[in-house]
Amino acid sequence: MGGSSKKQTVGYRYRMGLHLVLCQGPVDAVQEIQMGERTAWGDAERGPLPSGHGLTSLSINKPTLFGGDAREGGVVGTVDVLSGGPAQGRNDYLMARLGSSIPAFRGVLSLVARKILFAANNPYIKPWAVRVRRFTAGWFGSPWMAWNAEVTAWDDDLGREISVGMNPAHILVQCLTDPHWGMGYPLDSIGGSFWNAAWALSSEGFGLNLIWTRQQSIENFIAQVLDHIGGILYTDPEQGTFELKLLRDDYWIDSLPQLGPDQIVRLERFERAQWGELPNELTVVYTDWQTGGDATVTVENLAAIQLQGGVINQRRDYPGVNYGPLAARLALRDLRALGSPLARMSLTVARDTLERAPLPGDVFLLNWPPLGIDQMVVRVTGIDTGTLGALEWRIEAMEDVFGLDNVVLAPPPPIIEEPQLVPLPPALVLAVEIPYWELARSLSRAELDYLTDTDAPLGALAAAGGAGQLNWQLATGASAGDLAAVVGEDYAPLLTLDAALPASETDAVSVPVTAISQPERLAVGDYAYLLDASGDIREAVAVLDFDTASARIDLARGVLDTTPQSHASGTRLIGVGEWLASEGGERAPGESVFVGAIPCTSTGQGDPVFAANGQPMLLAGRQALPYPPGRIRLNGQTEPAVVAGDLTVAWVHRDRTQQTAYLVKQDAGDIGPEPGVSYTLRIRDRTGAPVHTATGIFGNSVVWDVAGAAADAGALGDRVTLEITAVRDGLESWQPQVRQVIRAGYGLHYGNYYGGI
Repeated sequence: MGGSSKKQTVGYRYRMGLHLVLCQGPVDAVQEIQMGERTAWGDAERGPLPSGHGLTSLSINKPTLFGGDAREGGVVGTVDVLSGGPAQGRNDYLMARLGSSIPAFRGVLSLVARKILFAANNPYIKPWAVRVRRFTAGWFGSPWMAWNAEVTAWDDDLGREISVGMNPAHILVQCLTDPHWGMGYPLDSIGGSFWNAAWALSSEGFGLNLIWTRQQSIENFIAQVLDHIGGILYTDPEQGTFELKLLRDDYWIDSLPQLGPDQIVRLERFERAQWGELPNELTVVYTDWQTGGDATVTVENLAAIQLQGGVINQRRDYPGVNYGPLAARLALRDLRALGSPLARMSLTVARDTLERAPLPGDVFLLNWPPLGIDQMVVRVTGIDTGTLGALEWRIEAMEDVFGLDNVVLAPPPPIIEEPQLVPLPPALVLAVEIPYWELARSLSRAELDYLTDTDAPLGALAAAGGAGQLNWQLATGASAGDLAAVVGEDYAPLLTLDAALPASETDAVSVPVTAISQPERLAVGDYAYLLDASGDIREAVAVLDFDTASARIDLARGVLDTTPQSHASGTRLIGVGEWLASEGGERAPGESVFVGAIPCTSTGQGDPVFAANGQPMLLAGRQALPYPPGRIRLNGQTEPAVVAGDLTVAWVHRDRTQQTAYLVKQDAGDIGPEPGVSYTLRIRDRTGAPVHTATGIFGNSVVWDVAGAAADAGALGDRVTLEITAVRDGLESWQPQVRQVIRAGYGLHYGNYYGGI
């Protein structure tokens, strides 16, 4: 029986050409190439491959790396290493495939796979990983301290010295000086402390292995290196050089400078963490050298665990460490620092008591008898020397962990009880319906959209009644006997006008003031209220300037929903700014509310003091009322002397919903109007009786002609008052614009006549 046999295809081998750009180049060596987390080529076989400036090829012969042809094949072929040096030429394999117009790819490290066999029976590319080594290659110019760039340590298990990583001081120097990817400072800007730090880190076996990518700012990368080594980078104020200070136990306590009552002007803050807040177990996450994945080491303070009754763990990430013993040392370092109740403080020192300003990282001895502190070792964490010629320096510092055994805590001196400060009644309590301006600047867009015409939020302002008054509490209630405190607030500034103000829409008016209370709280750009004799709001004004030396204030009249009014000398002005207390509850127009202020001192609080002379406040729904018009003109003039014939009253529009960015002056142009707004003109005779009314005016002017005026009873030859208000949905503006004029028999005479509301 005969027959023939045919070859059968049982699988395929796959080849490919690749160009992989890895990182900034050049590097000192390529150490290993992994595919699918298996070593395809490594220095264990041929030793590290030096980069050089040209092209170097390596041969990979691992046909059974993934199980051979029976499974997923292996890797066989040649890979070119393009180091990225300045003299590097174009790769012949890439030119053969892509054409001769390709670049030489200088400045980056890349690999070119020359149609290598990469798998069998599986066409999918397995992930590649390349281990590279760089200590001195790629510097701009000569490497800084090249002989000290690599940090090594003795490994007892291997019985030989191993490379731990790059010296962190060298990493920082290149970050600061490299002109291409670093910060570009000249090498002479690196101070001498960097040399000392480099030698110290090398002797500690402290090497780092990090990757910097442009997704992370160079400043953040520098901060990451400093976090690893426990160091501070600062600029020397005298030399202008960068200095690196390692936080180490490298000082003699007896030689440290001392700060005490003779140097310290005031100790503003001194706080110490409680034991319950401190970790007693610390886990350091570092990078495993073999896999590139995370590895951990955990250390514990057994005594603290017993004291605290349980484990309080904290994690610290040090991705630049890939040597287990170094990670363990960092865990012990951090557990000692973070697990100790170190004191933190802010203090101000007299400049003339110190030879020079302390530098970040400097150590000194603190002596402060009021707290019973003697010989506490303290390290400077920050300093503010203030402006040029400042007489005081502010220092931020914390207790140094290396000097814990040196501090002596003496019994503090006896406590002298402070005298009781009597809460004094506020000089003024003003109940305020919060205007739309405040709501638009404090509520979110969603909250503002939820606001309706039936909302009437309530607040108040209060001015201090004397020295030593700390703050006050807003109290509200349905009756005088059931006031309840709802929120606390600081006192507002209070002034008294030392001259009368006419009812004028002048953009800016300067007026002397007296009886000034807390003037530092009155800021330019804020607004304030001018009050009547009974303590109610009469007009809102914008603060344009305030000169405390000359006791004068410049104001813009009739801002927000108010209009210019006349004010006598002695009128009180209270600033609003950030001193308005808001009740925060829901109230509606027509409600009657008692409002009071409870004065507070550091030692107690007093009885409530009522607003409005103890009378309840009737809410009008102020925030929903349309703004009155502005820039009132009579026959085109602000204050005409004589006008004959018809009277044309003109104005400009205002819109409460749009006037939320800045305080609009009376003389500004049109804003709005708010949708649905019309205007009403009312004319009254000398007795206040109405003689003419025009409603539903949607434009910005109205004419009262001679014939109509003659027909209006009592209008001819008498003084009349003009009132212009805005109306929307039956709601009328909180205040009208008011003008008074003389109606003559043969014409209309107008002078400087302005009336109140």
